[in-house]
Amino acid sequence: MTDNARWVTALADDELLEGEVLGVEIEGQDILLVRLIDGPAKAFQGICPHQGSLLADGDWDMDSNTLVCPSHLWEFDLTNGRGINPENCQLREYPVRLNGKWLDIAVPTNTDKVSS
Repeated sequence: MTDNARWVTALADDELLEGEVLGVEIEGQDILLVRLIDGPAKAFQGICPHQGSLLADGDWDMDSNTLVCPSHLWEFDLTNGRGINPENCQLREYPVRLNGKWLDIAVPTNTDKVSS
């Protein structure tokens, strides 16, 4: 976590099921949450860097951990946010922590936000 971020509670841990992708807004920012199969909860920027589409509206293949943007079919690996198609893009990943029964996300402050 950078100095320009703070922990914010996103939702209860049991609200994000294994294999689920969920879009949430936290402090005015669209965040994409995913619970990988047999893996952790992850958080990424919720807007595609290409056309600004909501990634939560995309197609999620939980077996390959791939999310396809609904607008122009850009593909992202949700284990690490890396672009698959095209390869030269990257989703910003936000730290996630379990705080009791809650999932907290380290979101950037105003000076560190991702622009769409």
